[in-house]
Amino acid sequence: MSRFACSPWAIAPVNAAMISAVLDYADIHRDLGGGRTLRRISHERAAKADIFLLLGRDAERVTDIGLVWNDREDQIVRVTDDADLRDSRLTAWEEAFDLFETEETDEMAEPMRLCA
Repeated sequence: MSRFACSPWAIAPVNAAMISAVLDYADIHRDLGGGRTLRRISHERAAKADIFLLLGRDAERVTDIGLVWNDREDQIVRVTDDADLRDSRLTAWEEAFDLFETEETDEMAEPMRLCA
């Protein structure tokens, strides 16, 4: 897959409803030190009915968002989006293994074989 080619699916941009859901319903809290905490929503929490009713089709997308929260100032420091990491994991798998390869030059060869 070329770096300049479009991805087969579009990733929804982060919106205010997603950020608000992470602030309100985050069940993963990681202390980063210096009075900062990383907040995330787990896949199990995003599968619950209240998140699905709140976000609709963006319920799965909200699991890619992480908020760095400053406990001392009570404000958001940074919004991280890991959707590109999820997409790149699939691309790396596809590039590493060409599972079905055909030989177009050899007519006597079997049409498809498993290669790893």
